Amino acid sequence: MLESLKEAFNEVAKLPEDEQRHIVEIIKKAIDSEKRWQTLLHDPRSEYALRDMVAEALAEDEAGETEEIIGDSFLS
Repeated sequence: MLESLKEAFNEVAKLPEDEQRHIVEIIKKAIDSEKRWQTLLHDPRSEYALRDMVAEALAEDEAGETEEIIGDSFLS
């Protein structure tokens, strides 16, 4: 286990139990999400879906339907 992960778990252990439970749920959801993405991306059909999404995005950009993202501007 990474030392930084051990340190993070030690910090979480100092929190009240309800906050620890919340963090556990966040971690579990992140792991589940990563597993789903890995499954989807390793599915041979995903190549076609991704290719279609890229083609659509490029067509939108060529049609002037996109905006340039500068820094974190897409977050606001």
